[in-house]
Order: sequence, then structure tokens, then C-alpha cells
Amino acid sequence: MSPRRPGASAHCQSSPKADFWQFAHFFSRPHSKITDPGTEPAIAREEACSHVNFRRLLPSLLTLAGLLLICYVSLEYAWMLIEQNRLARELQSQSSLNQAANTAGSSDLVRLVIPKIHLSAVVVEGTSRKALLVGPGHVANTASPGDTGNAVLAGHRDTFFRHLGELLRGDSIYVERGGKVYEYQVTDTKVVEPREISVLKPFAGNQLTLITCYPIHYIGPAPKRLIVFAQSSNSAGQGENRPFAGDESR
Repeated sequence: MSPRRPGASAHCQSSPKADFWQFAHFFSRPHSKITDPGTEPAIAREEACSHVNFRRLLPSLLTLAGLLLICYVSLEYAWMLIEQNRLARELQSQSSLNQAANTAGSSDLVRLVIPKIHLSAVVVEGTSRKALLVGPGHVANTASPGDTGNAVLAGHRDTFFRHLGELLRGDSIYVERGGKVYEYQVTDTKVVEPREISVLKPFAGNQLTLITCYPIHYIGPAPKRLIVFAQSSNSAGQGENRPFAGDESR
């Protein structure tokens, strides 16, 4: 019988310590989840069906979203038209009373008319989102249109002021208030940053300043502001007691 070699004996024979580490190593390894082989095709079919159903529904969902958006915009435009008609009737009533009394009050409604761009709209007070949906808004703490000072009006670039960029020097702008008509002529236009507030500063004469976002056809929040300056062409800035000829709205 040949003697055992110590090296071979130590390598082939196991010890309690070696058995413990082999046991711990087995349980420490990550094991994949055991599933029934018969359920895997069913799960795959369900996932494929869900993807197919979503693809089939996607065009319908997009169409529904588009229709809802169209309805929302249509309702806003309808409400704007109704409010403008109501304000126009109220302005006509005020004009008749003021002409009879030969006076004009600071709270009188104002109609802005720009023949070149076929705009005729009653101005609302304030520049909140709700106000600007109804009409051009008179900026607070600026002169009333027709009065001495700087009267500032703001409007949306996709509604009332969408053609404001077409105005050039010398174009006429009319303001109807209290039965009187004030005529202005465009003197300058410029594009400024939104934080530019110098356009709101008081003016010694009779100035009308129109503001809208720019570029006019920009998709998303527009980064600039388009400013149109106009000065009164009436003598001494006084309005004329004459009826305004026609409605220049589109």
C-alpha cells in the first residue's frame, strides 16, 4: 500500500470549515425567479395585446384631445364676441348721454379703431388674463385715452393686436370716448425687452402707446414686446364732436 501524499489528501478531502463556506456561498448567489414554464407564453401574449390595444387607441385619444382644445378655444372666442357686443352697446348709450350733456367722464368706455388693420374694439380696464380675453386692456396708472399724458393699451398678439406689426409711421389710430373722437398718428415702433418699463412713463403731450408680445407668430411665450407710439393729431389734443364712421372690425 503506497503512502498518501499530504498534498493530495489536503486537496481532495473536505473539512467542516470548507463545507460551511460552500453552503454560505450557495445561498449568497442571486437566483432567478422560478416560474412555471407554461405561464411564460401567456404573459408574453398579454403584453403584446396591451401594446397593440394602446397603439389602436392612440389616434382616437389624440383626436379627442384636439376636439377638446378646439371647443375650448371656440368658447373663449364666443365669450369674447358676446362681451364685445355688450360693451359696444354700453358705449353707444354712454356716447348718446354725453353728447346730450356735452360732457365726458373719466369712467367712460373707450373704443379703439385702427382702419389699416381693420380693428375696432372696446377697451377694458386692466391687463389681467381675463380682461385681455375680452378686449385690449388699459394699463393701470397711465392716462386715459384721449387725456393729456401717456395712455398705454396692451393686447394679445393672437387676437386683437395680431396685425399690430403692420402699422407704419403716419398711419391713423382713432379713439372714441364720451361721444368724441380723438385722432392719433403713428410716430414710431420698436421692439423691447419685457422688463423695459420706460414705455410706461408719463408724457407731456397726448400720446397713445400700444403694446403686444413679439414676434407675433412665435410659438410659445414670446421673448420680446412690440411697442407702437402714436401722438394726437387733434388741435391741442381735443377730441372732435362727430360720430365715428362705421365699424372697422374684421
